[in-house]
Amino acid sequence: MKRSFFLIFLFFFFLSTLAFAFELKESSRTWSASFEAGSTIHGSSSFRLVGAFWLPKELKIGKNGVGSLRLELDMGILDTTDTAFNIGFQPIFRYEYQKYSISPYIDFGAGINFLTRAEIKGRKFSGGHQFAVIGGTGLHFKNGIELGYRFHHISNANTHSHNHGRDEHLGIITICF
Repeated sequence: MKRSFFLIFLFFFFLSTLAFAFELKESSRTWSASFEAGSTIHGSSSFRLVGAFWLPKELKIGKNGVGSLRLELDMGILDTTDTAFNIGFQPIFRYEYQKYSISPYIDFGAGINFLTRAEIKGRKFSGGHQFAVIGGTGLHFKNGIELGYRFHHISNANTHSHNHGRDEHLGIITICF
């Protein structure tokens, strides 16, 4: 478990030190709110509400690219038939190509999730404290609306004997402020 925290820390420390090597500019976003809906390949549904705080500076990458960092807090239902809830916190790094009025983006992040139950639809997590790895892509429109896809993996990172994990495929709609 200590190794996982250390790797997450190193990843975001590396990103923050990159900020000093490149040009910084003011971020166009401060807050965002998202609704995520999807399921796992095992037929377990997932719905989440996500609030995010965007750091005030963006990293200019190349001529049209921008890197940004946000801190997300999410609350959700992991299954509607075998009801379990979760709360998660994760920093997310985004690369966005801003040449056109519709900007494609890629997100990467990792964080912590807390589940209300350690077993969901027969899949054992061996505890309420879990780790999350997140990757996604989508489109940001100039009016502040975003449409996207997110892959969300939840597991205990092999810190306990049962580690079935959970892979979610989610559609996302976001409003940026």
